Amino acid sequence: MLALACGARGRGHEVVVAASPEYETNVARAGLDFHPLRPVISPEADRLAYFFDMKRGPQRLLREVVFAEVRATHADLMAATRGADLLVVGELLYTAPMVAEALGIPWMNVVLAPTSMLSATDPCVLAPAPWLHALRHAGPWLHRLAYFFGRIQGGMWARSFYRFRRELGLPRGGNPIFDAKHSRHGTLVMFPDFLGAPQPDWPRGTVQTGFPFYDQPGGAGKAEAFLRCGEPPVVFTLGSIVAHFEPSFYHAAAEAARLLGRRAILLTGRNANVPCDLPESVLVLDYVPLHDILPRAAAVVHAGGIGTCAEALRAGLPSVVVPYAFDQPDNAARLWRLGVAEILPRRAITPRRLAEKLEAILNSPSPVERASVLAGLIDVQGAVEGSINAMEAAVLKVGE
Repeated sequence: MLALACGARGRGHEVVVAASPEYETNVARAGLDFHPLRPVISPEADRLAYFFDMKRGPQRLLREVVFAEVRATHADLMAATRGADLLVVGELLYTAPMVAEALGIPWMNVVLAPTSMLSATDPCVLAPAPWLHALRHAGPWLHRLAYFFGRIQGGMWARSFYRFRRELGLPRGGNPIFDAKHSRHGTLVMFPDFLGAPQPDWPRGTVQTGFPFYDQPGGAGKAEAFLRCGEPPVVFTLGSIVAHFEPSFYHAAAEAARLLGRRAILLTGRNANVPCDLPESVLVLDYVPLHDILPRAAAVVHAGGIGTCAEALRAGLPSVVVPYAFDQPDNAARLWRLGVAEILPRRAITPRRLAEKLEAILNSPSPVERASVLAGLIDVQGAVEGSINAMEAAVLKVGE
C-alpha cells in the first residue's frame, strides 16, 4: 500500500494512508499523511499465536476482531476518507463499500495473494482444509460447493456486520468475505500471472498488475559488513508476526546452518527466542529490509507470507517455506509448483530437516535457475504504474 501511495503522490495526487496505529512511523517515514484505523490487535505472543492457528485462525480473527469492531473501523475509515476522490482498500476492510457509498465516491480493492481470489477454477490451498486441494482434479464443481458452504459459515461469523448494516438502514447485501469485498469499480490483483493466472471466475473489472514493491530507505545497515566478508548466507525469517510465538525456529536455524557449513542471517523481530553464543558465521538482527540483503543471499527460509515470497522471487532466490496460516500454505504450494521452493511443515521443524530441505534447493541447479528466470518476469515499475492508471481511470469514469 505504501508503494501505491508513493506512486500516486509522484503523479501529483494527495494521499492519506489509514492503517493500524503501529504503522504510523513507517507511513511518516515515507512522508505521507497518516490516519489511525481500528481494530488494534495485541502484539503479545500468545494472542498472535491464537489468531495464527491453521484451522481456527481465520474464524477467530474475523468473528472476534474484524466483525466485532466493525463500528469502530467504519467510523475511522469514514473520517479518513472525507474529501477523497477514491478509496483504495486491502483485505478485511469490509465497510469500504458503505463508506464509499455514503461519500459518493468510487472505491477499489487490492488483492495481494491468490488465496484472496477464491477461484474454483484455480483453487487455493485453504489453510483450514488443505486436503481439499488434492481433489482439485475432480473439477471446479467441488470447490464451488466448498465455497457455497463457506458463504453460509462466513455469514454466521458476520452477524454483527449485518446487524450494523441494518442500523445504518442498509439492506443485508452480499457476503462480505466472498463477494462484496470486490468492487464494481475494479479489483487490483497485485501478483504476477506466473503465480496465479487470470481465471474465468475472477470478478469483472479485475486488473492484474503484478507485485508492488516499496523499497524502504536505510540500506543493509549492520548486515553490510557481514555480507561483504564471506560467501552468500542463508537468510532465516518468520516475518513480523510468526517470530513472536515460534519458540524453537531460530535455534533450529542456527544449528541447520552449522550442519551445512553455511553462513546465516537470522532476522528475528523484537521478541523472538534467539540462541546465545552463536559463531561469527551467524548474524542476528531484529530487522533489515529484505530487498537490501536477499540479492546477496544464497537462499531464504520463511513462513510464506506474500511479501516475503515476492521479495524472494524478485531476488531470484530459492526458498524453504514453513507455512503457518492464512495465505501461507497456498503461497508455499505455488512456489513449490514453480520449482523454486521446498516446503517444511511447521511441526517438522528440526535442525536436520531444515538442513535437508536447504540442501535440496542449494545443491540442485534447477531451483536457482528457475528462480532467476522468474525474477526476470517481474516488472517492478510496471506494477505500480499500471495500478495507478487503473485508479485514475476509476475516478474519471465516475466523473463522466
